[in-house]
Amino acid sequence: MKAARSIFLLTAVLPVLTHAAAPSRSREAEIRSALSAAPTAIAARATVEQRDKHGNWVVLRHGDNGWTCIPRSSGDPDPLPACFDANAMAFIRTFDTGRSPDPAKPGLSYMLRGGSAWSNIDPRASRLPPGRSDYIHIPPHIMILDSKLANESSLPLHQADPDTHMPFVMFGGTKQAILIIPVK
Repeated sequence: MKAARSIFLLTAVLPVLTHAAAPSRSREAEIRSALSAAPTAIAARATVEQRDKHGNWVVLRHGDNGWTCIPRSSGDPDPLPACFDANAMAFIRTFDTGRSPDPAKPGLSYMLRGGSAWSNIDPRASRLPPGRSDYIHIPPHIMILDSKLANESSLPLHQADPDTHMPFVMFGGTKQAILIIPVK
């Protein structure tokens, strides 16, 4: 079933954030894009970071509320912005190193412009899996980055083609499982 188009990697947030963002827009445009992922009250005081061409995180704007927003998730099929609380950003940074996220520190992320993912099953997918003709389109949503909660929810875990207009588990059955909750 093909879902209607909107914002996340976390939709696939994890493979999305493992690639460097292309610096084609101005710094101000990147900051505006990043902040559009979160509610105004969070975005107003959030740090903004993006990857440089070497894959290093670079601060575009310092914030003071514990949230970090990124302008676009460059590894996603349709790169859109995301905003993470401190635990969610730690989840992402840990994933980058190949280690498992700390299960005692659940994270929260906003992707209010929607998201996309190459796969709902493989957290490291960087292209369409065999037999799939389109990527996963995810409408505006929040993500709970907590594999224990996601894997123990009553939601199906191994859906290759989830109904993205209802809560679903991305990367179910893995240590990178994420609970995706549409907001529209």
